[in-house]
Amino acid sequence: MLQIKCKFNHNWEVKRLRNYIIKRLLLLVPIIMIVAVIAFFITNLMPGDPVRVILGNMATEQEVNRLNQSLGFDQPLLVRFFSWLQQIIRGDLGDSLYLNAPVAQILIQRMKPTFLIAVTGEILGVTAGILLGILAAVKHRKLLDQLAITASLFGISIPSFWLALILMFLFSVKLRWLPVSGYESFAEAGLASFKYIILPAVTLAFMQAGLIARMTRSAMLDTLKQDYIRTAKSKGLPGQIIVFKHALKNSMLPVITVIGHNFAVLLGGTWIVETIFVIPGTGFLAINAIMRRDIPVIQACIIFVAVIYIILNLLVDLSYAFLNPKIRYN
Repeated sequence: MLQIKCKFNHNWEVKRLRNYIIKRLLLLVPIIMIVAVIAFFITNLMPGDPVRVILGNMATEQEVNRLNQSLGFDQPLLVRFFSWLQQIIRGDLGDSLYLNAPVAQILIQRMKPTFLIAVTGEILGVTAGILLGILAAVKHRKLLDQLAITASLFGISIPSFWLALILMFLFSVKLRWLPVSGYESFAEAGLASFKYIILPAVTLAFMQAGLIARMTRSAMLDTLKQDYIRTAKSKGLPGQIIVFKHALKNSMLPVITVIGHNFAVLLGGTWIVETIFVIPGTGFLAINAIMRRDIPVIQACIIFVAVIYIILNLLVDLSYAFLNPKIRYN
């Protein structure tokens, strides 16, 4: 009888989780549509004429008018909006005004270096931040705690562009260990392609590590004061088991939230870092699109960032149930 009841409860929880995921995915549609509407009007009302940027200042009025008609810019704003909205509903992001290629294809190509840099930087930042936070919490009010706090403050405070230039000067210009800038894919250079992402990834990892270290330290200090931790110590459990098996898991909820938010920021496009190191990712694409007034690309980048945020927030929410079985989804 107990086995049947446990099986019923398990099936019920699986069904609730499935319904929760479906509900969140359905909410994705109106949110994306709202973001798309905002992206359209922002990009079309921003100063600057994309046709003038494409043709240059020497273009005649006839050439400008001809290209405006070709691109549909001569139509009223609302007419262009509803036409563009129909394209978005069909999954068509349009064509780049400058690159003369489908925006979806360009975005997929540029996602590869951004994803590689973001994942590498996040792994380095999370690993260093959690270990630093654990060390600070275990050695609370001791020298190692003060050093860990100082290191985390340094990671949070230092501007990413300044750190990128310092790393570039030290490891590329002075020591000549790594390339100054540029990028080669794994298909082109094999394992040698990783030398192009080391400095950008380390730059991104610094800030991630600082934030995660402070959050981990704060959460660990609260957890280490709990009664079950004192009980585990009284039973003679080794300190490593208490810290990593019991305290760390129960301290990870706020840390996971920070990790998910930071990773969404990185996947959305590491704009400054990619620009400094000339990495052809989504951030570098967005910067160039803004400078060129490439409206379809700008709109696609805004929608892409929104989708990344929503999906990663969903994954973070789902991870809460794994870390804390008491959490239930409605």
